[in-house]
Amino acid sequence: MVRPVLNRLPPLQLLPAFEAASRLLSFSKAAVELHVTTAAISQQIKQLEGLLGLPLFQRLTRRVELTEAGRDFALVAAQTLAIYRLGHANLIHRHTRPILRISMTPLVAHELLIPNLVDFQSANPGVDIRIESSMDLADFDHDPIDAAIRFGSGQWPGLEALPLCKCQAHILASPALLERHPINSIGDLKHHILIHPRHQQADWSHAAKLLGVERIERKGDLVMDSDLAMVNAAERGLGVTLCVLSAYSNRLTLDRLVQVFPPIDLPWQAYFVFRPHSGKEALLMNAYQWIKAHIDGPSG
Repeated sequence: MVRPVLNRLPPLQLLPAFEAASRLLSFSKAAVELHVTTAAISQQIKQLEGLLGLPLFQRLTRRVELTEAGRDFALVAAQTLAIYRLGHANLIHRHTRPILRISMTPLVAHELLIPNLVDFQSANPGVDIRIESSMDLADFDHDPIDAAIRFGSGQWPGLEALPLCKCQAHILASPALLERHPINSIGDLKHHILIHPRHQQADWSHAAKLLGVERIERKGDLVMDSDLAMVNAAERGLGVTLCVLSAYSNRLTLDRLVQVFPPIDLPWQAYFVFRPHSGKEALLMNAYQWIKAHIDGPSG
């Protein structure tokens, strides 16, 4: 037996022949499985034994048996090839399945779409969808996204915008808060903390203009990082908040929130925005129809 080079690993291409032969306990059956000759299997195993400096098989008259070293190395070979096959399958899966990345606010993501994601997955089993929730305006030039839900006029240069619904501002508070300090008019907000988003178009300043007042008097302000955090804070009685889409409707049904005033019409709409000619038009249309089906607008 050739003395092994201890720091040198045997080439990986020798493992399939050994793994098949050790599993089948036959050089000829391993040759059939791997579509090579028996002589090729025998030669690769001899090369492997030489590199290891250990006999892996006992060659008997009509059969072969694994040595103790052969049984140990058979586990190494089987595990190594299993990891390699799994890694290869994952690589192919990740880089051949179409991926659809959609940006939206946390409230829309967690209240409307993620609970209904199984519908999209069932209708599009070969697609990986990635929902990216953020209050920041999606940048199609620098962010790796395919589509976004935006609020505005629908005019964004270089982008296609499909309407989802009209926008309204909904003023919300918890029943417990309103029981302590009822709100019957805009003036009653002076007894309450107003919850603001850090980044959002529809804030209390817009609501004031639409309500015909210069400024809404309040007890104080609470600034949150997202629309979802705002609604959660209102539900816990920390103040009164605004919500652009009726993504909170299940909380009304459960009596966790109350709509203080009738909805206020806003001068913009919600749109499904994407870059045209991306090669994903069919997937984008499927996503648009799915999102539109789950966004509640005043027009239905």
